[in-house]
Amino acid sequence: MTTRNLVIVGAGGFGREVAYANETSSKFDFVGFIDDSVKGATPEGWKILGGFDAWPQNSLGVVSIGNPRIRRRVVARMFTAGIHSFAQIDSAPSRHATVTIGEGSMLVAGVRTTISTTIGKHVIINLNCTIGHDVHIGDFVTIAPLCAISGNVQIHDGVEIGTGACIREGVTLGAGCMIGMGSVVLKDVPANTLVVGNPAKQLREIEPW
Repeated sequence: MTTRNLVIVGAGGFGREVAYANETSSKFDFVGFIDDSVKGATPEGWKILGGFDAWPQNSLGVVSIGNPRIRRRVVARMFTAGIHSFAQIDSAPSRHATVTIGEGSMLVAGVRTTISTTIGKHVIINLNCTIGHDVHIGDFVTIAPLCAISGNVQIHDGVEIGTGACIREGVTLGAGCMIGMGSVVLKDVPANTLVVGNPAKQLREIEPW
């Protein structure tokens, strides 16, 4: 029998948005949060179960931590703890058949996709983002609210895109790069660099992916 139980790692604001996105889609039975930094329940009344030792058997999980590098480390810890089963959270009632979404990924309210888009594993796409045609999104990518990503954009693993950023058609974002809030990206961004502004310019190098 296929499990329908869902556990969310991280009881912060985005984790709670993911819990609500699951409620609207009614895809899984939400059991509670794994988070050893807080106890009891969230303001909405959802249970906080404790650390990984409190993981309910036969449950699927997602990791709602925004930082891609930390999220990757947490997923690695889950594998070490013997937790290998991940859910896929998508608040939309339907998506085109050519849009694929990897395990552990979370798309919350208002995320719009068109056609022939590939979304990798453990990706976060936050509120009211738009994703154009033929976009490829790698693993462990974080896209903050209100981002506009045009067609044929290639987003490699571990990229973080800040709130309200706009990405021009055909641009490639290298692995582990970061796009600052409100930035307008008109050309390719090298791996492991921070770019900001309109048009976006390189500010500095960041931790290698």
